Amino acid sequence: MEQKQKVKAIFQIGGWLAFIMLGYLGIRSYKLSVEKLKTNSCIEEIENLSRNIQIYFQNQRNYGEFNYKQAVDFKLIPREMFRKGFSEATNAYLGGVDFFYSSLSPSSRKSAFEISFQGVSRYACIELLRINWDSMDMSNLIAVAGYPTPTPSGVLDEIYPDTKQEQIKSKNIFKANEAPYVAIEKLENICNCSDDTCSVVWKFR
Repeated sequence: MEQKQKVKAIFQIGGWLAFIMLGYLGIRSYKLSVEKLKTNSCIEEIENLSRNIQIYFQNQRNYGEFNYKQAVDFKLIPREMFRKGFSEATNAYLGGVDFFYSSLSPSSRKSAFEISFQGVSRYACIELLRINWDSMDMSNLIAVAGYPTPTPSGVLDEIYPDTKQEQIKSKNIFKANEAPYVAIEKLENICNCSDDTCSVVWKFR
């Protein structure tokens, strides 16, 4: 009788452990699904923003003093990025969105622009850096950079289309055509943020 009770207790413990494990895996799976949805939304947002900015400025010589206020005034930010409860536009992670004019060359100071998504997760930071933007109608992308802390636009001002990757490899900055081939270990080190404090900055011509 005592042996049966021991066996029964072992099965009960095993059942509880299995239940806990399944619950843990379920939570992880749910969190990953949410992360993927948010990251995909960020991809759609950056595509729309880039397209809207280029269309608006297509008949102008450069981007002038382009900044967040102008992006709002010119209605370049999709309406869905102005989320309920927030006074300013946010990305899918509810982090800040920043804009700034940038240099296309040392002598062409306002012929490019930058967009920054702040407050994104480590997962999103890695995925947004390693995606093949050239395959997504983003051929105007010059460079992309990742940071573990909130970082505004403007940090890529002196990165030009003819800048060599080896010149910027130590700065967490990647040319658009190089980003998809960066080792995952390096990206994990770059996007080493806790909670949702990472930033990704894109520079477009």
